[in-house]
Amino acid sequence: MKNISPETLDLAWQAHASSDPDRVIELLAAKDILAQSHGDIEPAVLLGLALHDRSRVIEAADAFEKASLLGPIPDEARITLASCYAQLRRIDLARDLYLELALSRRLEPDLMLKVAGGLSAIDSPQLAMKVCEWITEQDESVAQAYYDMGIYSANCGHALYISEALMRRAIALDSGNFHYRVGLVSLLIQLQCEGEALDIARTFEIAQIQEATCFSCLQRIADLLSRHKQPDLATACQARVKVLRTERTAKSLHLTKPSI
Repeated sequence: MKNISPETLDLAWQAHASSDPDRVIELLAAKDILAQSHGDIEPAVLLGLALHDRSRVIEAADAFEKASLLGPIPDEARITLASCYAQLRRIDLARDLYLELALSRRLEPDLMLKVAGGLSAIDSPQLAMKVCEWITEQDESVAQAYYDMGIYSANCGHALYISEALMRRAIALDSGNFHYRVGLVSLLIQLQCEGEALDIARTFEIAQIQEATCFSCLQRIADLLSRHKQPDLATACQARVKVLRTERTAKSLHLTKPSI
């Protein structure tokens, strides 16, 4: 990827910051993708991130691999490369890269959470849970680590009361997080604690429901609200479930290559 001017690279970074991967690709992909020098690492990485965002996984992995031959690439890029390997069903490569990153214990919590999520996506919830434990060992205030650990614990088949305790810890640290409350209500329903689940669900606002991202959680909550004569909230949950299912189907169709 030669002869990238500083101006073009700056425009590409601006497009990346604006979540416009198509513009990044337009600016960079026409150049020679065969990076030849250390100075080509940055544009190759940026192109790889954009290609991954557009689900062009093979090309993204190629860009990252070529950049990594010339020198170290950023941790974010290495995490994305591991994601590419996972989507290409190169599971061992993905797992090894995720673990290499996690074992260093030098990543910031947000990147460690991405590593944990990646491990969970390749059916390694035990490893994902361990990564979250490492996060909390270094910083007990990271609410997302406790919440995600609760999800991974359930996926490991551990008793659901463990997940409940972890989710409650997350909520204690970040009481305003609506997504945590959705997860807890869904879990309480599974634990047959419908009274408490209903009390929390009744505090939901319709506008908040439109931001929920777990359709299986919302379906359980919609059924609970319907059983207890809360039609407005139940309808809002059901409508959001329909949107999320449609989005998931569209994404699955888009990704022609290879949630409690």
